[in-house]
Amino acid sequence: MIIIGEKINGTLPDVRDAVLDRNADLISGLAHAQDEAGADYIDVNVATGISDERDAMLWAIGVVRGATSLPLCIDSSDPAVLEAGLEACSEERPLINSVTGTAASMGPVLALAARHSCGVVALPMDEAGIPASARERLAVCKKILASALKAGVAAEDLFFDPLVLPLSADFTQGRVTIETLASIKSEFESSRTVMGASNASFGLPARSLINRALLSVACYFGLDAAIVDPTDSALQSTVLAAVVVAGSDKYCKDYMKAFRSGRLR
Repeated sequence: MIIIGEKINGTLPDVRDAVLDRNADLISGLAHAQDEAGADYIDVNVATGISDERDAMLWAIGVVRGATSLPLCIDSSDPAVLEAGLEACSEERPLINSVTGTAASMGPVLALAARHSCGVVALPMDEAGIPASARERLAVCKKILASALKAGVAAEDLFFDPLVLPLSADFTQGRVTIETLASIKSEFESSRTVMGASNASFGLPARSLINRALLSVACYFGLDAAIVDPTDSALQSTVLAAVVVAGSDKYCKDYMKAFRSGRLR
């Protein structure tokens, strides 16, 4: 399981303030903590709605680079910001977060992914919004895949997100997410999957418990990556155990390695 650290996100009040104030200590600390907790990528999202996002992204990448050598996941809805972030990461192979099924997104974002030979998170939503059913979401995924192949992006470089919506607003969304995930894994042999699990628990108490439950089921259906809080040791332990139960941890090597290092909780 690829773990993408989610904690540097401008929608979070402390991160928003740090970006606006250029508080390098807070951003650096979040990057370092996620690295130490076992993240594979660090997501960097500096959208605050106020600051110049391009300049903020370049500043944040510089700060994160001083704290960790992990590859980055450049997170923005603005292709110009994504391009600046990718240029700043020219010596590595980052991820793009994200492309949608809208024409305005697919054209520039997939061109960037092809030019930089990097992976890209793909969200099954288009001009009509977020489809209600797994079948409709899969149709958008097919549209994105066709556009990606045409743009020169390999199928294996696409990470399809089945979309996780708050269960507090619609308790059926967990089932829709899992059904979409299963459909993607069945239809697209080469592409991979990713999930922002924390969205599911928004507005509910004991949020980590909901996130862990969702990820446990998703692991059984072959989830490849998760955008989560890697410093949540209970969540990390649940993912490691779920991957074992799903039969995806050969000889239980990753689980035993985590046990021996004292990481299981």
